[in-house]
Amino acid sequence: MDHRLRFAPEILVRLGEELVPHPDLGIMELVRNAYDADAATCHIELKNATEPGGSLLVSDDGEGMTANQLAAGFLLIGKSGKASVTQTHTHSGRRKVGEKGLGRIAALRLGTKVTVTTRPVSEPGQEHLLTIDWNQVDSSYAVEDVPIAIETRTIASTAEFHHGTMITVTGLRRGIDTKAAERLARSLLLLTGPFADQSAFQVSCDAPEFAALATLIKPHLLDQYEYRLVANLDEAGQVSATLFNWRGEPEFTGGHNEVARPRRGNSKNPPPIKFSAPPASFELWMFNLNPSASKKEVRFSQQDTPGIRKWLKQVGGIHLYHRELRVQPYGDIGNDWLRINLRRTGSPEKRPSTDTSIGRIRVSDPSDLLRPKTDRSGFVETLEFQDLQLFAQCAMDWAADQRLDQREQQRIGALAKARDRVKEAETQFQSLMEVITPSDSDTLPLDEAVDRTALQSFASSASAVFLTQKEEIEALREDLLLYRSLATVGTSTAVFAHEALRPASRIINLVKTISRRIKKRITPEEYQKDFDGSIEAAIDGARTLETFAKLPLSLLMKNKREVGDIEVDAACRSIVEVFQRYLAERSIDVAFDLDASGCTVRTTVADIESIISNLLANSAHAFTRPDNPRSERIIRVQTRVRERSDASGHDVVICVDDSGPGIQGLPLSAIWLPGKTTLDNGTGLGLTIVRDIVGDLKGTQEARAHADLGGARIMVTLPARQAEGAEP
Repeated sequence: MDHRLRFAPEILVRLGEELVPHPDLGIMELVRNAYDADAATCHIELKNATEPGGSLLVSDDGEGMTANQLAAGFLLIGKSGKASVTQTHTHSGRRKVGEKGLGRIAALRLGTKVTVTTRPVSEPGQEHLLTIDWNQVDSSYAVEDVPIAIETRTIASTAEFHHGTMITVTGLRRGIDTKAAERLARSLLLLTGPFADQSAFQVSCDAPEFAALATLIKPHLLDQYEYRLVANLDEAGQVSATLFNWRGEPEFTGGHNEVARPRRGNSKNPPPIKFSAPPASFELWMFNLNPSASKKEVRFSQQDTPGIRKWLKQVGGIHLYHRELRVQPYGDIGNDWLRINLRRTGSPEKRPSTDTSIGRIRVSDPSDLLRPKTDRSGFVETLEFQDLQLFAQCAMDWAADQRLDQREQQRIGALAKARDRVKEAETQFQSLMEVITPSDSDTLPLDEAVDRTALQSFASSASAVFLTQKEEIEALREDLLLYRSLATVGTSTAVFAHEALRPASRIINLVKTISRRIKKRITPEEYQKDFDGSIEAAIDGARTLETFAKLPLSLLMKNKREVGDIEVDAACRSIVEVFQRYLAERSIDVAFDLDASGCTVRTTVADIESIISNLLANSAHAFTRPDNPRSERIIRVQTRVRERSDASGHDVVICVDDSGPGIQGLPLSAIWLPGKTTLDNGTGLGLTIVRDIVGDLKGTQEARAHADLGGARIMVTLPARQAEGAEP
């Protein structure tokens, strides 16, 4: 006698209520079924659904199901008719999205009874009906013991025939509260996306939450973006990207090697030869919600910033569309699956967040590389899915780099131009002042004929002075924010350094006292054997703490901020001496090759020390990287005097080399940008400070990834003054 596997009704609880705990996820599966049935519209109706006992109706105008399709497909749990190779697409060409045939169980079991009424397009005038009483099923010994009949009826008038399916769930086990209704409404409205190219599949719902959100989730605000990123992943796994400005003009374009290049940590790996993800497109709309920034462009000052904020609160984030339908939970409120908020926190310069952008990734996935999770909560995190994430992250990193580089070039250029304009305007102003109020008593005063012209010119020059000074202030504003933060750090460091000095000195004295008392009680041999090493280590450690406490205090001394003619060689030796114990603790040797004796730079000691100290710190950190190939740690500080090519004077060149691993993982042009670092715990501000100081002194800076010591080389060139009799 043959036997068959049988299932207790509890298995339906596992596949239904426990597998998909949120009612909106189950309802969304019924909507997806309507999409797979080639429906143009799907409507959800909730009746008294806020309390247990209410009902849910899901109707569509799709192809409907025959009696055989109901029996062999709809009632067959765990096997989807869409799994067949010949049934992957609908008659209209849609790629079906259903996979396991499990999702609808969660929705059907929301209530105590479900009725399915379907009218197949292939059988005009025919209607099929089935009813499942879940109370009867749950009280049975085995699921298959409960018979389910399919009733077929003929519709009297074919003129009233409308093909499609209606599923009615009555006796809701739990009420759909306001929060669940809002989540359902958002899921329905975002199913095809708040984008201008609306899908042919439209969903509606009679819930008041749906109507309220429907007025907000509209595509009309998309054209208010500041930047739009478009990236593509082709069938060969190659990436390309274009960044458009708000006028729709392409500002930057990158190919695979530029876009896919690793940008985080100290990675020296080349871009992946190809991504394993299925072909995909990625669009990201980034908005300018900064009121102060909006004033710079008339267009941004006129935008509805509060309205955009409210809109992005509902639709913001990056959504994933698999075969044209959105996949939850990607892009849900609080779901930052691409970690854009985390990446913005680590490097905030010109990066979007879920509050300031909306994006979508579209994947058709013809080879079924992405595998849905059984509980319908997204995709299994296979290599293919992780590469899809990496593709989007690389595109955003590339866009942030382009915007940051553009901003830095504009900032540096604007500051230089503003300063030149201020000088020019002040010169003109002083010339007119001389005409109006001559300092020479023999000069005749202006006559009436030229008075008006001179005064008008005077007023114009005065206005020019004020305007150019305003431009300079605007250009300096971003610098002010950066250096205000650094000043706060410096002040805090100085306070803690003051407090640390006293306990460090006290520790040294206490350890010495303990040492003397021990020596009185034991022999010199015993002391040498048991205590000498520990005592000396304790004193040495305390002195190191003392040195670290003195270091920031030395850098922050007031007299170092006074402008004067600073001898470069002396300043270099002085700052290295301050760092000596720090470097010695790390077994780092400093070699001097100073040959700029008598050469000075008109600046402050603090400026020269800031340049050298940041370069020393960079080299010291480089030795700690895991890819450092050498055991010896050498930093060389070199100075030279060089005559300018146009014979207009001399420059002093400060060069810092090291024997570390060199500059890897970042292009040389990027190391000067704020936030760019090859260290996982670096700030990315050291070389930005160097660049800004050098720029203020009208000098130049240059970096080489590798020099003759094997590691990086940073060269700084500054306009020099030479003492009389000094050899160039």
